[in-house]
Amino acid sequence: MMHRPSVPELLKPGQSYYSLVVAVAKRAREIAQQADDNGDILLEKPVKMAVEDFAKGKYKLVESDDIGVIHDRRISHTDSMDLDED
Repeated sequence: MMHRPSVPELLKPGQSYYSLVVAVAKRAREIAQQADDNGDILLEKPVKMAVEDFAKGKYKLVESDDIGVIHDRRISHTDSMDLDED
């Protein structure tokens, strides 16, 4: 059994904790879906297995260059019309 890795062990400097959480959740869903598709019964929780995959280097966190950048999206006239419907 592997030790429970801490967040600093999984993140490189400058990487987002939020991105790690999303990546682990996606991997955990993938693990659960594969087990379901194959009719397998998991002995460990999918999230624990996903964290171990990242800790062992089987999966790596890759962030886009614009992570954390807020994009300015202007509401067009058609968008505002959709918002007014009640």
